[in-house]
Amino acid sequence: MTLGLILGGVITTALSWRWVLFINVPIGLFAVLIAPRYLAESPRRVGRFDAAGALTSMSGLVAVAFALARTAEHGWRDPAAFAALTAGIVLLVAFVLIESRTRQPIMPLRLFADRTRAGAFAALLLIPMVTMSMQFFIVQFLQQVLNYSPLQAGLAFLPMAIGMLLTAQNASRAIARFSGKTVALIGVVLLTAGVAWLVPITATTGYAVGIAGPLLLTGAGLGFVVVPFNIAIMSTVDPAESGAAAGVLQTAMLTGASFGIAVLSAVYASTIKENSDSATQPTVHAIAEGMGTAFTVSLTFAIAALLITLLMVKRTGAR
Repeated sequence: MTLGLILGGVITTALSWRWVLFINVPIGLFAVLIAPRYLAESPRRVGRFDAAGALTSMSGLVAVAFALARTAEHGWRDPAAFAALTAGIVLLVAFVLIESRTRQPIMPLRLFADRTRAGAFAALLLIPMVTMSMQFFIVQFLQQVLNYSPLQAGLAFLPMAIGMLLTAQNASRAIARFSGKTVALIGVVLLTAGVAWLVPITATTGYAVGIAGPLLLTGAGLGFVVVPFNIAIMSTVDPAESGAAAGVLQTAMLTGASFGIAVLSAVYASTIKENSDSATQPTVHAIAEGMGTAFTVSLTFAIAALLITLLMVKRTGAR
């Protein structure tokens, strides 16, 4: 995401923003071409595809995401948002019931029987809610309040990339020396500190002190959290269910990212509406205040991830 913001800023400066979407096309094609040479096909299993589970899970997540996104534009009392949210909850409850009775579910509920694995799944849902929404709002702040160009906004995320580089390359060694839980806790603490730094943001906040610092801390935190949580999930699951575990892991992260942006956008929009004259465009002060409120809610997500890591994840990986 950080590299994408930087490249996106460069390309958007020269072309329409839509061309940014083509960045991943050659990368994806290259991955498709070389995958058969390096990835062995897993053993095939005879069975039936869990179509009911796939449909209810997909429809439920889409409905909830739609409800949250619509709330950002129309408010918390919007009938369509309420109907979509209700339908989404019903579909997700149906999904859980289906998975509990299907012989070959796409999401075996026993994946959550292990406390550490369940905690890692929950943390990987919450962390993207924090980081992706944080990046989303910082881009808006840089361009709408500080008047950065797309190129400048992209380059402004370099501290985050540097932070990730410094910690990610040392995460495995740190896990071997200390433990996966210790490294994950350090990572989540850094993330939490980065978001807390952004809570008092105002229209007069400068980049060097108010934005670069939080980005550096958040990047460093991300570099430390991904590896131990992945290990906590994949090293404890039955090999026959490794595919399902990996799928749930990726779904948790993507769902967290979309839900986080949707929820915090609704919080931001609600704050903007309360602090702006409806007849005029919101001032930079109202924009900054809305972002500060959104970062406050984001901080609660980060604290929740910290508590989950502290209380649910066991100490593993140390020598």
